[in-house]
Amino acid sequence: MSECQIADAATLASGSFIKAGKNMKILVVDDHALFRQGLAMLLAELYPNSEILEAATSLGAMESAQQNPDIRLVLLDLKLEDGSGIETLEKLSSSLANAAVAIVSASEDSRNISRAYKAGAKGYIVKSSTSDVLRHALPLILAGETYIPSHAMSLLTGNSSSGSESVAQNTGVSGVPSLTPRQQEILLLMAQGLQNRDIASTLGMLEGTVKVHVKSILQKLGVNNRTHAVVTGIRLGLVPSELVLPES
Repeated sequence: MSECQIADAATLASGSFIKAGKNMKILVVDDHALFRQGLAMLLAELYPNSEILEAATSLGAMESAQQNPDIRLVLLDLKLEDGSGIETLEKLSSSLANAAVAIVSASEDSRNISRAYKAGAKGYIVKSSTSDVLRHALPLILAGETYIPSHAMSLLTGNSSSGSESVAQNTGVSGVPSLTPRQQEILLLMAQGLQNRDIASTLGMLEGTVKVHVKSILQKLGVNNRTHAVVTGIRLGLVPSELVLPES
């Protein structure tokens, strides 16, 4: 699995609100009560210290946003009884400056997926996905990444992908993959032989957050393990060769 870089990723990747979902507010917007409540239960399991808010309409979502400006994550259905999910997405993204808004929809239509990302969605999760997909996607979104299912990227680009649940949009200069500032730091520490626990201690992060970034780094570099990531980093000029310790 993988993910793509978004602007200001370092801010979200700081882990300030990822720690076990402490004091984090999550808004679920869906007009189907059974699905909405089921998703809320899963979120409460994933982030037991968070506050789960629910809304069935676009109006309800906006009212909740006004009353709770500290919402950090919004999971939004595209089809709402009182308005377009895309319009609601744009409004929520504008009113909740510190929130990541992701779409959770039954639609796999490439036009809907494209419109959602263009409108500012930080992720697109299909309702037919398993709970494991949600467990993987949400930490990525909260860490400042954009979750893109592999089938969605195939629809949008016409390229096929295999063996992964999501793919990265790498737009580095001259073909060099684009890493976030935090991912660059982690790659340099990987080059020095540090493991996830040591990297987490060095950067003051949770080990789980480091794991999320390592997965992203491997995918963006198109490699399967840490050693290949370092070698590729050196080849691409992302890692100074003199930085690599002999024993690593």
